[in-house]
Amino acid sequence: MQKDTIIECDIESLAYGGRGVARVDGRVVFVERALPGQTVKARLVKVKKRFAEAVLEAVTERSPEQAEPFCRHFGECGGCLHQDLAYDAQLREKHAQVRDAMERLGGLEFQEVLEPVGSPRIQGYRNKMEFAFTGQGDNLVLGLRRRGAKEVVDVPGCRLMHDDAIALVREAAEFCRETNIPSWSPRNRKGYWRHLVVRRSEADGRKLVHLITTPDKAKHDAAKALGEYLTAEMGADGFVHSTRKSGLELAFGERRVMSLGRPRLLERLSTGSRELRFHISADAFFQPNTETAGILCRTVLEFAGLGGNEHVLDLYCGAGGFALTLADHARKVTGLEVVPAAVEDALRNAEVNGLENCTFEVRDLDGDKEEELRLPQADVVVCDPPRGGMSAPLVQALRRMAPSRVVAVSCDPPALARDAAELGYVPKRLITVDQFPHTAHVECVALLERES
Repeated sequence: MQKDTIIECDIESLAYGGRGVARVDGRVVFVERALPGQTVKARLVKVKKRFAEAVLEAVTERSPEQAEPFCRHFGECGGCLHQDLAYDAQLREKHAQVRDAMERLGGLEFQEVLEPVGSPRIQGYRNKMEFAFTGQGDNLVLGLRRRGAKEVVDVPGCRLMHDDAIALVREAAEFCRETNIPSWSPRNRKGYWRHLVVRRSEADGRKLVHLITTPDKAKHDAAKALGEYLTAEMGADGFVHSTRKSGLELAFGERRVMSLGRPRLLERLSTGSRELRFHISADAFFQPNTETAGILCRTVLEFAGLGGNEHVLDLYCGAGGFALTLADHARKVTGLEVVPAAVEDALRNAEVNGLENCTFEVRDLDGDKEEELRLPQADVVVCDPPRGGMSAPLVQALRRMAPSRVVAVSCDPPALARDAAELGYVPKRLITVDQFPHTAHVECVALLERES
């Protein structure tokens, strides 16, 4: 088996990340753009002792689970990877990936693995999307990354979000083209426009636009004019302008410059025992699929197994989704979050919902030194870290605290497998919840209990 050789193989499954998996001459071969059930011809691009990587050249036998893509940008845009695979098959493959990560990477055997839960909607399900700028003038593009590349492609007809939200993206792109102001380039670290984030409330359809630029004050009038145009003429209910100096390509503001209209949106979640209201600001974390967010909240409540007298610690609490869900069933809930605006939202949300046993604090849970991370003592911990999982200091802090149960929510199953193994708790229950149909991303929830 040599690089650039064309091989024919049967695709057995999908690996985490979305590539097809085949086995040829004792090696696992990962084939980009291949689907389970296909027989394909693929060109090898990397050959190692135990595995190889290949790109699809031709499909010689279709999969019975292939589907017709519903978006004209599919294949070019990297927002979706699997519109061409039936949704039942997507859910099955993601469930298998979660189980494989736990068993192979974490050495974890859960006592109960529940059936996977899919998204109630598989189109138009997102309440938030992040778009990137590139280019200048007539060549300016505001869109999503090209599949497998950093280049930005125009996606005027994206079907993952409601069209009235996508229309704001189209209008913003046209406005920014006419200014002839260049977008920020990570290569030469020059330019102005960086990201546009659009949120749309599932509760009432209101829309909040968050523009992120470089801190070039001479160009802020153009950003303000964009906000005035979108709010006064194009149906945006709120507009926030923030700046970002960091070279990291994150759609996250470091300093707020101005806002117009509504700086927050209202969302509602059915958590089982009640309907909760949430006010979400531009930079606050809230699950991007509202319907599956409710499923996650109900799952976390069930897994937490509260009796009413526990102190619950919600780590990376965002705007308070899990904390507020658990508050009716606990003595006290404490939420920790690094984003001050999110903590403000969480405090507001507790007040709006009449929950007086919740406290929220700004805390960095990813400090470099273990001694910097001191957590309040709790009986039950809920943890929903960013992609990449818990920091080593956080894992050690939890081991010292030794709560009776940890309910771990993760958008990165390999990271959760690693974290759960390092915690050393008994793996009790595991469920896969698909928040992102047609993508390689998957959410899972694990219940871990301290050995008695």
